[in-house]
Amino acid sequence: MAEDRTEFSLSVVVPAYNEQDSIDGTVQMITKDVDDCGDLEVVLVNDGSTDATLRRMRSIAASSPARIEIVDRKSNGGLGQALSSGLAATTGDVITWIPGDGEYELGEVLGGVSMLDSFDIVLVRRIARGNLGRNVLSSSMYLLVRVLFRFDARRYCGIFVVPKERWHELRVTSADVFFTLEVALRAHRNGWRIGYVEAEWRPRRAGRSKVFNVRTVVRNLGELLMFRVRLLRERA
Repeated sequence: MAEDRTEFSLSVVVPAYNEQDSIDGTVQMITKDVDDCGDLEVVLVNDGSTDATLRRMRSIAASSPARIEIVDRKSNGGLGQALSSGLAATTGDVITWIPGDGEYELGEVLGGVSMLDSFDIVLVRRIARGNLGRNVLSSSMYLLVRVLFRFDARRYCGIFVVPKERWHELRVTSADVFFTLEVALRAHRNGWRIGYVEAEWRPRRAGRSKVFNVRTVVRNLGELLMFRVRLLRERA
């Protein structure tokens, strides 16, 4: 699907769980990286935070040059549920997301917008910093994905850029961290033209990662295998 992307409205979803020390800087970075905040919608998703994240979000909404929408989830459901809630609330022509911890710069992600003239979806590949344990686990997961789905997921960080009008076609069902990988796998299965853009992986603004830990890796692996079974049933 090719269309003119010179004028478009953009929605950026920002899921956050206990990110009171990061969320202000992340939103400031977003508005800095967008030339016309009049066409920018930022959907802040408070995923059941127990700190002052929601209060900070409300303060941001009152002062930001961009249009801020807040989705307040009363309980912590994890990345998949937070993203699903936020994406459902978007109204822009193009949708994307970045984490509330500030590990990625929106300006680098937005390099994928112009590529939507030639591709159906653009996935973001990270330029990784050294982390031996994380890289080993990621490489193992990528190998499994390649074996099970014949898809090269190397360095895919989970961020994507896609036209809002196409989003519903993917029918993503995961409620956990596997959500973002399911996006890529369903796009691949649907025969979509997939483009790639790179973004540097930066240190968190504050706090510790809530995604990369042994428990999350195990859950992700379990969902990966269950997703393979679901696809087989869908084809039957």
